[in-house]
Amino acid sequence: MTNEPRQINSISRRTVLKASAAGAGTVALSGTATANGYGITSDTDRDEACGEIVTQTVDVMGQGPDRELVAEGSATLHRTADALVAELTMPTPEPGEYTYASEPPEQEGEWFTTEPGELEAFTLWMITFNNPEQCEAGVGECGAPDLESAGGGAFGVNGAVPAGDQLTLSGFVTTETEVFENGDPLGVPLERPMEAEVHVAVAPHGAFDPAMMPAILETPVSPPDVWWVAIFEPPA
Repeated sequence: MTNEPRQINSISRRTVLKASAAGAGTVALSGTATANGYGITSDTDRDEACGEIVTQTVDVMGQGPDRELVAEGSATLHRTADALVAELTMPTPEPGEYTYASEPPEQEGEWFTTEPGELEAFTLWMITFNNPEQCEAGVGECGAPDLESAGGGAFGVNGAVPAGDQLTLSGFVTTETEVFENGDPLGVPLERPMEAEVHVAVAPHGAFDPAMMPAILETPVSPPDVWWVAIFEPPA
């Protein structure tokens, strides 16, 4: 994993990170400093509002307990004082050649299918642990049992139905983003973007059926072993 601290004014002035505090979504790049979620009206204001960015790059690992390498150095996380922005690219899974989701069973046919299809749906999730030092197995080993003790939260940030051989997803979470809610909330909001352990996960939803929209592109599926995942430890 690489950690690259830098100031946002090292980014070309042609681009401004647009991260609305309203919630999760995709990453947008604006050509002017006035079109952004911070109400910034100049380059100087932008630099003061956003501050330092720390960029990390890690591998994408596959399904199952063995987590074999799927895509080397293909997941990137940008950290600021109040936001996390993730980008992930991996080969599009071959229909019928991987493990499909099976939970929650009562939502089969509404949130996901167990059948392969010519087109298949995938969602991108960010799972954050505000206090990874409280995880039972230690930093870098946080998991579902640590959500409460380590201040964890889950956020659905994107969904896609890829048509090519590469699956690319991106999204962001801010300290104002609410955790995913469908019944009970999944954890607590992001509080420490610079110190949190972050898992960026791709979840499979099976054959794409337009009749299942929008749920098929915005709901959680499990077990966690069916996810592809990139794990970002806190920067050194």
